Amino acid sequence: MSMDILELIEQNYSLKPLRWKLKNEVLESDSGTKRIRIWSDEQSMNWHFSWRERLESNELLTDRMLRTRDGHWFLPYEHQFLTLHDERYEPYPKHNHEQVWGMLAGKLLSYGIEQAKQVQEDFEHETREERFQSFGLHRRDLNLPILNRSLPEARRRLVTFETIRDRYRHLKLPFLDPSIMPHQAKRVHGRLFWQGGDGPPDQSMKGICTLLSEWRVATDTQSLYKLLDAIHDHFPIEGGYDQLLAAELIAPYEVQRCVRRLESGEANSASATLDLFEREWESNRVLVEEVCYWIDHRSKKVVR
Repeated sequence: MSMDILELIEQNYSLKPLRWKLKNEVLESDSGTKRIRIWSDEQSMNWHFSWRERLESNELLTDRMLRTRDGHWFLPYEHQFLTLHDERYEPYPKHNHEQVWGMLAGKLLSYGIEQAKQVQEDFEHETREERFQSFGLHRRDLNLPILNRSLPEARRRLVTFETIRDRYRHLKLPFLDPSIMPHQAKRVHGRLFWQGGDGPPDQSMKGICTLLSEWRVATDTQSLYKLLDAIHDHFPIEGGYDQLLAAELIAPYEVQRCVRRLESGEANSASATLDLFEREWESNRVLVEEVCYWIDHRSKKVVR
């Protein structure tokens, strides 16, 4: 980055940058720690600005784009855009705070579906063969017994995913931040402060599934059910969105991630990648069972 970012920020914001905490990403200032984001895609930046503004309330804080002295929320920077955000570090608790987390997820879903309704496009039109390839289910050359044994079940799971998606094609899938992880929640004066990502929005239930998966690993079944109840309190998911949530969990993303890791050499060895795959496969199996039990139990309560 050729331009001196600290100088640019000092010229345009009502704060004095002191030093880098992480070069060109996080700085210390006389007004606390700030995170810098550089955006190349203006449309994605505008979307991230919009949902942060919409979620902000007395109960829920977000890492909104800070305003310059002139009231702007971004600065032109080397044919891109620069935004500045508050950065916090104290984790927000999970146990006994499920209602607050549910409010967050419910608001994200509500806004994501509101955005989707403004777009006329339907679900992606992929053939089954294209989906099989995108999930890595066509691979027969890896010669890895653990993975190969899982492929028939993974193919059945993908067919189930497709069947449910087709059945509820009339429902709009939400636009969500691709990163919805528990570690993004911080505590500021007792309130939840949500630090969003900066990736392009993903139109699916995948972000909520990631939250549920990480939540289940960090807590327990009862806390997971409390979280699902809380999400439902703020965004009623019966009538189709519960099924779309289950479908997204059923899709064999573990195989997709495993194949990509093997191809990219992310792990030190194929053995480590396969060990991770086995753990993810089993963890997701348990999560699917628990979420489906919750859906079935709630539907029976409604019938009564």
